[in-house]
Amino acid sequence: MTANTIALIGHRGLAGKPIVEALAASSAHPKVKVLHRPGSDASGLPANVEAVEVDFADTAALTKALAGVDILLSTVGAPGIAAQIDLIPAIKAAGVKLFVPSDLAVLYTPHERRAFGLLEAKARVEEALTAAGVPFAVVLTGGFTEYCLATPFIGIDVKGNKLHLVGNDARTHSVALSSTAYIAAAYASLFAATPAAELAGRAIGVSEVVANGDQIAAALAKKHGGVAPTVTVQSLADVDAEIKTSDFALAPLLRKKWGAGFFTVGSDVHIVPGYKRRTLEDFIASI
Repeated sequence: MTANTIALIGHRGLAGKPIVEALAASSAHPKVKVLHRPGSDASGLPANVEAVEVDFADTAALTKALAGVDILLSTVGAPGIAAQIDLIPAIKAAGVKLFVPSDLAVLYTPHERRAFGLLEAKARVEEALTAAGVPFAVVLTGGFTEYCLATPFIGIDVKGNKLHLVGNDARTHSVALSSTAYIAAAYASLFAATPAAELAGRAIGVSEVVANGDQIAAALAKKHGGVAPTVTVQSLADVDAEIKTSDFALAPLLRKKWGAGFFTVGSDVHIVPGYKRRTLEDFIASI
């Protein structure tokens, strides 16, 4: 396969930095450049990655910066999600073959995407890309292990040996999780040389670990010398009330999706060739 020319926006984020490094180290040798705003720190990039300063609000300048780019990747954080719509005229004018907007999450239903601000912003970006006729793909990573295991974000308190579930079915329903290292390897595997036409229109799932509540409880007990975790079970009615009143409703929504069996990355799952994935026990033992 011929290597792609790749541009990335959002190089300083939790996922962006390792993705740039993985692309730079890829054996497919893609041409990689980071697009960054004036004043943004672009130091510390790999030697074979080009840094291009550009005002994203200047469509002509951005079009020029995107000339010859096959795939544009975005890993911007929540504040920049909606602004990706403003990139579309330049993406189209430059003839970029594929845009991958920032998603990096689980698979949400249309109703969920309309009920929560951040998810709605992601949906609006996809709708705008479709309306403009710009080919795009999204990458669904499940929960980040850096959030979902290292903090009690979705109800797993590793250090406290506690497990907060929504409904008893969460014991047999699974969560899909990925580390940023695995996500970066997946991006390199997917985008370094795969023709853009083979990726367009897909919601590509990536998951390093898939584990249910009982498996997580067993891993917690193993870490804590055989002491079983304290397990609390919240009803679906109670979590719905929490979602309505919470300042950050995404956390209880994810716990609800786990309990209902929908904490997934969909059916189009990419397995990174040759990557030695860490196990649930590995992750929990390291926290």
